[in-house]
Amino acid sequence: MTTTLAAQLEAALRDVAGAQSRPSSMTVDYGPDGEDAGAAVRAWVERSTRSLVFAQAEARRRNGSLAAAASAVFRRVEA
Repeated sequence: MTTTLAAQLEAALRDVAGAQSRPSSMTVDYGPDGEDAGAAVRAWVERSTRSLVFAQAEARRRNGSLAAAASAVFRRVEA
């Protein structure tokens, strides 16, 4: 069973946002059709405040083309 691109992107975004963050919104934009198996996913924090984390992620195919890009906003919660 393969994991969808959206699920891979969400997992990467959650990872960079941190364990004390909860998702508020997420947007995924898909690239042109192509083979997505084995796509490399990377995520990073674009900016953050005391209560919010703005994160970006992308999935690139083996040939380097963009399979999908995502952005999300996470709310930091108290431990």
